[in-house]
Amino acid sequence: VANSCCDTKPVTTTDIAPKSKPQSRWIRVWHSTWKDFKQVLPYLFVGILLGSMIYGFIPTDLIVKYAGEAKWYAIPVAALIGIPLYIRAEAVIPLSAALVQKGMAMGSVMALIIGSAGASLTEVILLKSLFKNQMIIAFLAVILSMAMTAGFLYSYVFG
Repeated sequence: VANSCCDTKPVTTTDIAPKSKPQSRWIRVWHSTWKDFKQVLPYLFVGILLGSMIYGFIPTDLIVKYAGEAKWYAIPVAALIGIPLYIRAEAVIPLSAALVQKGMAMGSVMALIIGSAGASLTEVILLKSLFKNQMIIAFLAVILSMAMTAGFLYSYVFG
């Protein structure tokens, strides 16, 4: 293709657009992932902050008072308390041992562990940024029911 009627040199695509190296697929994936991470980061920080405050400032004795032996509501309360907490796998055994030593029922401990492993406040906030409220409620209902079922079953079998 010529520029004008008198020009004999053809115009190429390199004359129109500068050469640029095609971007690696992995670089594009990284940029997309980083963009998504930055959008979710504020929610993660809020969840970590709230989970840390609950984990650090609610006295163990208060938990034991409502989730101790011979209380009909101990397992549901323990499951409800467990859901907003973020309990790392490394902390489950020492925390459980301390709670049992202070009088918390084993079924309640089981419900607390399953509730905290199944969902945490941070996780719920992250999921809230991705899913509708109905899905979050269904997710929490499943975790709560599984934690309570395991707690009652443990109490029935071993209690």
